Amino acid sequence: MKPNATLFFLIILVLILYYTIEVILHKRTLKKFKHRIHVNGTRGKSSVTRLIRAGLASSGSLVFAKTTGTLARMIFPDGSEKSISRFGKPTILEQIKILKKANESGASIVILECMALEPRYQWASEGQILQSDIGVITNIREDHLEVMGPNLIDVAKTLLSACPVNGTLVVGPSEFEDKIENVCLDRKTKSILIKEAEIESITDEEILKFPYWEHKENVYLALKVCSLLGVERNKALEAMWKVTPDPGALSVLPIHFFGKDFIYVNAMAANDPSSTKFIWTSTLNRYPQIQKRFILFHTREDRPERTKQLTKEIANWGDYDAVILIGTSTSLAFQYLKSFSQADVPIYLWEHLSLDGIFESLLSILPKQSLVFGIGNIVGLGMELSLYLKNRSEQTYE
Repeated sequence: MKPNATLFFLIILVLILYYTIEVILHKRTLKKFKHRIHVNGTRGKSSVTRLIRAGLASSGSLVFAKTTGTLARMIFPDGSEKSISRFGKPTILEQIKILKKANESGASIVILECMALEPRYQWASEGQILQSDIGVITNIREDHLEVMGPNLIDVAKTLLSACPVNGTLVVGPSEFEDKIENVCLDRKTKSILIKEAEIESITDEEILKFPYWEHKENVYLALKVCSLLGVERNKALEAMWKVTPDPGALSVLPIHFFGKDFIYVNAMAANDPSSTKFIWTSTLNRYPQIQKRFILFHTREDRPERTKQLTKEIANWGDYDAVILIGTSTSLAFQYLKSFSQADVPIYLWEHLSLDGIFESLLSILPKQSLVFGIGNIVGLGMELSLYLKNRSEQTYE
């Protein structure tokens, strides 16, 4: 055998041995957990992950959770949190390291938010890495269509790639019940399909006890998972009221600055049309007294499909006074708005403004009392602006 061929053979042998050991160690890690929960879906994954963790911990279980929302976070059994440092782009292999961290923390239950988009990676995340006994699909909506689409049924198929085998799958209200049932039957998994009417068992009084704007659907899903593991409803719910929300969670900031009073509703994390419309309608119902309304749209040049979807959605709402475009590729959003909209409302392009510039420009165009509704993309400028306005909401200047 030639020297080069021998070296190549040895390298392959070492790699096979290395990965064999890694697989054995990973399987041992998985066996350490009493329950493994995989949270998937279009919207609300981070919130549902946090709510489930809080509810299960209320029974005395040692629960570790990992979210991949606005900021990737690990939540340890004692409730402390730590950001996840990454070098380069995130990959699903990160979940293997996270499971090791969960084991080292002494957790008996681990909850991971699915971080994959493509069907093959969704399947690998579940079937090769987590192998959960409880799966959750929060909802199936139009987002990341360039990867999961092009149609909503394709999104459903992609999310179902991560359905557990010989487990339980809890799914929020969906139009694809037959498809879900068939996949669960094939994988010998019990399906629990939530109906819209069930969600209304969460009362308005209960939802208002959250320190941030939470959705009944998220709470009901989390309570359903907790009930599967024997946690009493009221006990779990009381723990959920104390949960620390994801940094990108829907929030409302009242701001009073130099005689201008406005409420900023940060809905930028709701980056699909149906979720955005739902929050907009809920906002109008919650603040009917505010008649002057402005859409603040953060666009990103790497999300052109999302820009098109959202501009098409908001174009004909007809109950706002202006659209303000910030971020990158605002000219694209401008073109879409002009193309889709039948209403003639002012459109402001503030692409090159700093945070100070955006705030000062807002103050210059807003009337004495108004509502500013933030949509688009929470990552980057969206989060920076949210933190900036949160700081301003804690101050008052005359």
